[in-house]
Amino acid sequence: MAQAAPLYDTYSRAPLRFERGEGVWLITEGGERYLDFGAGVAVTSVGHCNPHVVGALKAQADKVWHLSNIYEIPGQEALAKRLTDVTFADKVVFTNSGAEALECAIKTARRYQ
Repeated sequence: MAQAAPLYDTYSRAPLRFERGEGVWLITEGGERYLDFGAGVAVTSVGHCNPHVVGALKAQADKVWHLSNIYEIPGQEALAKRLTDVTFADKVVFTNSGAEALECAIKTARRYQ
């Protein structure tokens, strides 16, 4: 294990240093493989270095990285259309956190009581 990093001690850290990931596997600097049960603290369960995901991120990075919802965003509109086409919903909302999603759900439920 390397010298302690200048990070705030939010968690008691495990003495593992992952250098990279491949699919469901995390790989240490020494080449040991561990099955990733954490999925980025359970929020990014797309695997590691998935070529489709990496390609999509690179393509988007060449366009624009982040915009506010006050603008019209073609990719966002296309995804919303795909979601409404294959679900019961006629509208979608994209949020940046579980707290924001829950807030939207509560406000929606209150509106339609």
